[in-house]
Amino acid sequence: MEFFTIILEKTSSRQVLPDNFVKMLDGHRPQNMKLRQADNGLRKLWDVKVVFDTDGSMYLDRGWKQFVRAYDLRHGYFLVFRYDGNATFTVKVFDTTMCRRRYQDDDDASMLCLFFLSIRLCLTPI
Repeated sequence: MEFFTIILEKTSSRQVLPDNFVKMLDGHRPQNMKLRQADNGLRKLWDVKVVFDTDGSMYLDRGWKQFVRAYDLRHGYFLVFRYDGNATFTVKVFDTTMCRRRYQDDDDASMLCLFFLSIRLCLTPI
């Protein structure tokens, strides 16, 4: 299942999850979820506590603020969540230019290519 959200000022401390996602869990109420920024492979998983309020709404709580800080998520950013099962979300981040954010720890083949090209240039005799 995939869904999106837009970062608003009030979502920086906790993030509500859509009711349809909660229904998809079919009564299962996980205590924790793991978040992964989409292109960083398996290197970094963020543990986030899940809370439910009295009307059954589900929130990403403790740990969410650290995820927001680590990826510099700002007001107006658009996030696409993909539920991978096993209480894990992969999160794609789009900034206010409507472009996908790239981070230092991304698995990016073009960056790897530039790295090897720079090594080749350094090793080439002048």
